Amino acid sequence: MPLLSTMATLKDISKHLGLSVTQVSRAMNNHSDVSEATTERVHMAARELGYVVNQSARSLVTGRSGLVSLIRPGGLSGPADLSVLETISGLSNEFFERGMQFVLQMMPPGSDALPVYRQASASGAFDGFILIDAKLNDPRVTLLETLGSPFVMHGRAQPDATHPYFDIDNFEVARRHVTHLTELGHKRIAMLNAIPGQAYTEYRTQGYQAGLSAAGLPFDPSLVVNTQMTEGNGMISTARLFEDEQNRPTALICGSILLAKGAYTALQAMGLRIPEDVSVVAHDDVLHDIRGSAFYPSLTVTKSAFSESWSVLADILCAEIRGDESVARQHVAEFEFIVRASSAAPS
Repeated sequence: MPLLSTMATLKDISKHLGLSVTQVSRAMNNHSDVSEATTERVHMAARELGYVVNQSARSLVTGRSGLVSLIRPGGLSGPADLSVLETISGLSNEFFERGMQFVLQMMPPGSDALPVYRQASASGAFDGFILIDAKLNDPRVTLLETLGSPFVMHGRAQPDATHPYFDIDNFEVARRHVTHLTELGHKRIAMLNAIPGQAYTEYRTQGYQAGLSAAGLPFDPSLVVNTQMTEGNGMISTARLFEDEQNRPTALICGSILLAKGAYTALQAMGLRIPEDVSVVAHDDVLHDIRGSAFYPSLTVTKSAFSESWSVLADILCAEIRGDESVARQHVAEFEFIVRASSAAPS
């Protein structure tokens, strides 16, 4: 049964590419028996010819809606949410490229998302869900697994998670920063980390502690600040960490570029030089058009582009929906470690 469109038809695409209508139809529906190259050619031709899938017809043919959803409580405002907006835009584009529609559902701040997921799953309106802001032992994972709803998560609910996910090794990110700084000779190392409850916050805390332990240094909880990753919070938190002149850290690890930008401002205002008085390092998600290489002095970073997650997340979820076991369900991306001018031996 052909899928209907308001403009070009499957026959038009078939004629344009020299493929059978059946091949085109199966490629448009992302069947695993069609090669990736052919599927890409068909989707590209569909866009060029103005083909639009009738979702009702698709549902009758495949039993799927062609819709996936991201459900998120709270609004989107301010610099801290720019990464979320960029992620939403990136995911929307990736699913569009796969002939699917991405639906964002926003809830009032503080809302309980679980009833919304339960209702959305029961409605049959969505083929699957994308989860962001991973929490330790995230209840959304348990719920969707129980309901049998396809999903993929950006991040891991547990270090040894078996659910579908894309992540980086946040434990190793923090440990690598600490190792770099201790090898330079630093013994009092502070860290600006994300808010408690986020899975990667805990993983980075563990990596930070492991790095200190390997260097024979004690863990001092007063040197760790958990905060929203904004430039303003980076400035305020850094000022507080360095206000005691007798017990100032000699190095600072920032969980994001925005925190590092605020830290630079605070340290400059306090008359502290980077790296002569304080070494500063950070994790760079390559977002917001802020680059560590453009800082003065240039910023030492672990670097992993957030944008690299979007296509992988879309591929994993599409495979979950199709029941395609040839696609790996868990993906841990590599990160770069780039030493620049902001870190040096303590004076």
